Amino acid sequence: MSSKWHGTGRLMTLSAAAGTAVLAGAAAVLVASASGALRPHSADAKTVHAPVAAHTTAGGASPAMAASPTGRRTSLTHLPLGGVSNGTRGVAIRLNGDPAADTPRPRLTPHTAGTWTDVGDYEFFRPVSTLEPCATYKLTIPAATVAAGHRKLGQARTVSFTVACPGITALQEALARLNYLPYSLHGFVGASSVAPLTRTAAAKRAFDLPNGILRANVRAAPPLTMGTVDPTTTGALEVFEEDHGLALGTTPTQQLWTELLADETLAKKNPLPYTWVTVTETIPETLEVHENNKIALTSPTNTGVPGADTQQGIFPIYVRYVATTMIGTNVDGSHYNDPGVPWVNYFNGGDAVHGYIRPTYGVPQSNGCVELPIATAQVVYGMLAVGDLVIVE
Repeated sequence: MSSKWHGTGRLMTLSAAAGTAVLAGAAAVLVASASGALRPHSADAKTVHAPVAAHTTAGGASPAMAASPTGRRTSLTHLPLGGVSNGTRGVAIRLNGDPAADTPRPRLTPHTAGTWTDVGDYEFFRPVSTLEPCATYKLTIPAATVAAGHRKLGQARTVSFTVACPGITALQEALARLNYLPYSLHGFVGASSVAPLTRTAAAKRAFDLPNGILRANVRAAPPLTMGTVDPTTTGALEVFEEDHGLALGTTPTQQLWTELLADETLAKKNPLPYTWVTVTETIPETLEVHENNKIALTSPTNTGVPGADTQQGIFPIYVRYVATTMIGTNVDGSHYNDPGVPWVNYFNGGDAVHGYIRPTYGVPQSNGCVELPIATAQVVYGMLAVGDLVIVE
C-alpha cells in the first residue's frame, strides 16, 4: 500500500554557506594573530575595554600618540562588511592612522568575551573562544574614536557582519566524530579524536578543516560523498536535529553549530548504534535492519506492483506515525482510504515502511510502500528514528 500523502514539502536545499574572507587590508592583522603577536588573555570573562594607560599594542610597541584637535578628522578605512570567514580569528576595523592612546573601543553586539588589541592602524578583536558560526553581529564604533594626531571620528557608526557557516565537509566530520555517521576521519593521528576539548579547539576544527578523508567504520555502510549533501549526510543531520530538539532541515544554522560545538567540547557522542534499513527487491523480497556491523532483524516484505514500483535509491525517513490514514489511487484507477495503518515510517513521498495484513510476504503486492507483518512492523518501528536511511535496491 502507498499513500499519496501531502505533507512532504520538508527539506530545504542545503547551500554550503561559505563566508567571505576579511578584506585584504586586514591581512596584516591576521598574520600578526597567527604569529602570536596578539596574545589575548584566555581567562578574560568579558570584553576588555582597555583604559588609556593600558591601551594595548601588538608586539609591545609604545602606545600611540594622543588625539589632536587641529589634525585631520579620523576616518574608517576598513570595516568587516564582507563578513568574517573564521570566527576564531576575530574581527578588525582600520583607521586612517594608528589608534590614539585614549580612543574608546568598538562594541560588539551580542556581547562577546575577548580582547581588543592595536596592530598598526587596525583595532583588532580576538574572542576568548570564537565568534559564533553562522551568527550576525553588530559592531558599533564610537563617535569619539580617534587616530593619533587626528580629530575624533565625530559620528558613531554601526555596521553588521556575518560569520561564515563552516562548510559541508566540516559538518560531516563533526557528525562522524559524534557517531551520527558510520565514518572515521583518517589522515593524521588524532583526526577522529572525540576526547573533551576547549570550545576554541572545537571551533577551529570546524573553520580550519583537518587534512584527511572519511572512511567507513562499519561493513556495507551507506555511501558518503565528502563535501556534498547526499542522502547519508541528510539522514545523519536529521537524526542529530531530532535528538537536540532542532527543526529539521539541511541548511546549517547558528543553533545547529552551537549544539555541534557543545557536543564536541563535552565529547558527547550519540550512544546508539548507527541504524539503517535495506530493502532487496529480488524474490523473495527482504527487509533488513542494520545496527553498526550486525543485521539486527530480517523479514520478508512486499514492495510495489508494476505500475506502482517502489523507487530504488537512498532515502532518509522524514516522518513517522504509530498509526495513520492512507489515501490514494490504485494502479487500476480505483481509490482507497485505509484508516489505522500501523507503524508507519515515510521515506520517499507517499512511500513508507509500515505494517499491513497480507496472506503472504516476499513478492510485490503494495502500491509502492514497503509492507511488513504487523508484529514485525512494530519491532522495526521501535528500532528506527527520523533520519535513519531506507535503501531500496
